Amino acid sequence: MKLDGFYGHDSFKRYNAQVLDRDTIIFAAGISYTIYNHFTKDKKIFYSRDRGGIGSITVHPSKKYFAVAEMGIFPNIYIYEYPSLKLYRILRKGTERTYSCVNFSGSGEMLASVGADPDFLLTVWEWKQERLLLKSKAFSQDVYRVSFS
Repeated sequence: MKLDGFYGHDSFKRYNAQVLDRDTIIFAAGISYTIYNHFTKDKKIFYSRDRGGIGSITVHPSKKYFAVAEMGIFPNIYIYEYPSLKLYRILRKGTERTYSCVNFSGSGEMLASVGADPDFLLTVWEWKQERLLLKSKAFSQDVYRVSFS
């Protein structure tokens, strides 16, 4: 499926389109993210809670949750249940301005996030407990992918 120019999809943002289920994708564009069912053509648009924009999105391995990492001053990571779309957890103070990438571990128990300029911090979370496990300088330039081995 070609997404470039698709309902405002930001094709320059890496790993921006994620699969929620067999029929549904989630992607970010500016200050919003969209959940789109490509069979029914149903489209739901949600806006940044912190009003700074969307830095990164990721989907839990079970497909029961997704994370929206925002932009702004000390932005939050919001974790939602899927398909109910209820806010489930909020992760706070993982970076100063924006997240360049977030990703769940293979087991889904942890979440890693990487901040962009000015701090470039790698943060590992026990996200269900909203607990920060590790915070460390990742690099001095943008990191576009974080993953667990």
